[in-house]
Amino acid sequence: MKKILFSLLTLCVLGSAMAQSAKCGIETKALIREEVAAGATTLNFLAKMIPGFDRGVLEKAGITVGAQAGQIVTLTVPVESLGLLESNRAIVQYSIAHRVGQPLMDNTRRDTRTNKVEAGEGVSGGNGYDGTGVYIGITDWGFDYTHPNYNFGTGNKRIARAWDHYRLQGPAPEGFNYGTEIVGYNALRSAKGDTSNLYGYGSHGTHVAGICAGAGAGSEHKFRGQAPGAELLLCSFGLNEADWMNGVQWMKRVADAEGRRLVVNSSWGMYSFNTLDGTSLLSQAINSWSDSGVVFVTSAGNNGDANFHISRNFSENSDTLKTCAAFYTWAEDAIGQCLILWGEEGNDFSAGFRMKRDDTVWCSAMFNTANGDTIVYDTLDCGEYRVPYRLLMERVNPQDHRPHIQMDVDKRGSMQLQLFVSAASGTVHAWNVANKTNHAGNEGANFHAGGNAGFAVGDAYYGIGEPACAEKTISVAAHDAAVGDLAYFTSYGPLIDGRHKPEISAPGWYVNSSISLWTTGTYAATASDTVGVRTYTWGQMSGTSMASPAVTGIVALLLQANPQLTVDQIREIITTTARNDEMTGPLLANDSADLRWGWGKIDALAAINEAISLVDIRQAEEQRLPLHLFPNPATGRVTVNTGCGETQTVQLYTASGSLVMQIPVTTEASFDVSHLAGGVYILRVGSRTEKLIVQ
Repeated sequence: MKKILFSLLTLCVLGSAMAQSAKCGIETKALIREEVAAGATTLNFLAKMIPGFDRGVLEKAGITVGAQAGQIVTLTVPVESLGLLESNRAIVQYSIAHRVGQPLMDNTRRDTRTNKVEAGEGVSGGNGYDGTGVYIGITDWGFDYTHPNYNFGTGNKRIARAWDHYRLQGPAPEGFNYGTEIVGYNALRSAKGDTSNLYGYGSHGTHVAGICAGAGAGSEHKFRGQAPGAELLLCSFGLNEADWMNGVQWMKRVADAEGRRLVVNSSWGMYSFNTLDGTSLLSQAINSWSDSGVVFVTSAGNNGDANFHISRNFSENSDTLKTCAAFYTWAEDAIGQCLILWGEEGNDFSAGFRMKRDDTVWCSAMFNTANGDTIVYDTLDCGEYRVPYRLLMERVNPQDHRPHIQMDVDKRGSMQLQLFVSAASGTVHAWNVANKTNHAGNEGANFHAGGNAGFAVGDAYYGIGEPACAEKTISVAAHDAAVGDLAYFTSYGPLIDGRHKPEISAPGWYVNSSISLWTTGTYAATASDTVGVRTYTWGQMSGTSMASPAVTGIVALLLQANPQLTVDQIREIITTTARNDEMTGPLLANDSADLRWGWGKIDALAAINEAISLVDIRQAEEQRLPLHLFPNPATGRVTVNTGCGETQTVQLYTASGSLVMQIPVTTEASFDVSHLAGGVYILRVGSRTEKLIVQ
């Protein structure tokens, strides 16, 4: 088959101007092309906007602006308006909303010492904490709204709301135009559970919710969750980043309206999109929301048993890196491999692949990032087999400025897939993950020598994907509460920029929790509870997906004990009070995080006592001078004086609650409001607010 090579200078959905764009990465350019070719009429994006951008210009073109976290927003764009992504100067950067991958207690409560926290044993002041007054948001699929673990009977009606993106009849939440928001106990029990999606009728969300906040099975409360007093906001989100962001915005709006703190659990992750170093637009959104008080907890990943990473520092070893990439064969919908390569800023590299059968080898071209943005769709003729592949290449990614190549190679026959990488200098990292028919694979497969002389083998390091790699999310590894050691599958850090991930470990091996009554899956029951004519069950699952909600529930306890805690304080509390033992080693004593354990095992009791001991931020701020704004009303520049020397963030909101600006401040800062529409705005510094009138 003739090779199809798209030079983005001449052929692109958005026209030739997009070829030189630094507004989006190469994968976004390719996926726009592919989605449009497949007949899509609208596409979802994440975009970084200038402060105070004019929504009206976008809305006139039929573009819907959804969630907003600082400067990051979600956009739903009709195909005929795609050109505005490039031409509108308010859009600084944009990225297509990538499809996300399928998310993969008694011992848990003892291991984390949550049982002592709830009973008040050893807690400063003697009070017990169960998460009352805190919202836990769960972004997942496979929810049973009727399960007695968290939504039945007096005192256990704890699902406040659910937003099912797949339930079509509506009504959607205010400000959104899809899915159905279900509010209140009776409506939730009438709806029964979320609807089928790409992953069918599952139970993953029900299991996660039970770990976070389950009341337990029967009168003995067997397999009780971490925060059995917390209330739940459940979002069965669409399979892309924009839908996830919209779900978080909905949760935050509900929590803010009721003056409650919110912690969001995300037991899902992906490797084959974004930058894997915390610079993506999704990571920027998480960091922005974190600065406004939302706590994010994320599973670290389940690829610790796969040597799916390989790297070489070509400044020290100039030899071509040669390795074999195993095909992932454990899923029926796996169609091939995604080879993801990231280089070092300012250092070009080349990569290509070969297919080998017996002693015969077929070679692709070697592609060099120095040639700039390139998309290739081609087929490598290998005897009677034709191996389709797609190559995406960019010299400078707009988020992290690194050179980047991604090769998607289909599996044909029993041939061996070989990867070749060369460079004059710098370090190149590569990952080997499954490609699936739904484009949402995140399972790692080995790099190996394959019996070839001079070929390198991979390792399990640098295994933290999105969204766990965001700077301010709490990334959670998994261990076995019964024996105390790490679970074999838990993913390893660090990130390619050198930052420590994961932060903490929690039980994630054979964890007991609730199973959806409506699931089409099969689970062995470890406990049951009959309510009327229905028998509900509990069962076991393993994964960092189970470890993450254990930490989420503990964060709810911390927020109940001290609602004024910032996200940075919570992160510090969790890491500095971690439990070290003979399995973890003396991490805290050596002031060093482990690439698998983080800082150790989470200790809810020690964390609660530390949270209680902190000086309440509100009490401290009440002793300070009030915020002083001048001039007010204003038409141009405004100065705010905080009355203290503490570094904080000034945030300016519209009267409807949309964030239009945020800047750092120590004692005093000034900013321009001349571009804003006239009206009343709310200026916030910490917990202090003042009205600002713009004329």
